[in-house]
Amino acid sequence: MASHYDQSKNCRVGTMDEKQFYSEAGKASAAYFKALMAAWEKKGGTLKWGAGGVGLRGEVGGKEVGICFLAPAYGNKKDRIEFSLNPLAKQIGAPRCETLKTSLQKAAGDHLKGASMVSIVEPGDLSAAGQKSMTTALGKVIA
Repeated sequence: MASHYDQSKNCRVGTMDEKQFYSEAGKASAAYFKALMAAWEKKGGTLKWGAGGVGLRGEVGGKEVGICFLAPAYGNKKDRIEFSLNPLAKQIGAPRCETLKTSLQKAAGDHLKGASMVSIVEPGDLSAAGQKSMTTALGKVIA
């Protein structure tokens, strides 16, 4: 069942697929998301589709870990990449998580919002160099 808003549950339900994901994302973010997912899978990472987008997962220390979540625009939220850094630090180690956060801050600049719950808003609007840096930083988490 395609992802849709369920008023009785006050949230999205079902599972989004690629077609719905790209149709809901802005053109620039959709192009970056597509390139990022391809690079992620090439590094050995996996994708897990959910109601609101897709999670990037990868093996770290022999365990599968959710690294971030890619979400197209919905309601009053823009296209974004979401990170929950406190739980992530527990899963991948604080030094690795801090390195990722620093790399994301450099790559995303003003597009990075939040502190422990971090969103990179409108990633398709980053410069080509910023997108490449962000993709590289993410790939190093599971390298």
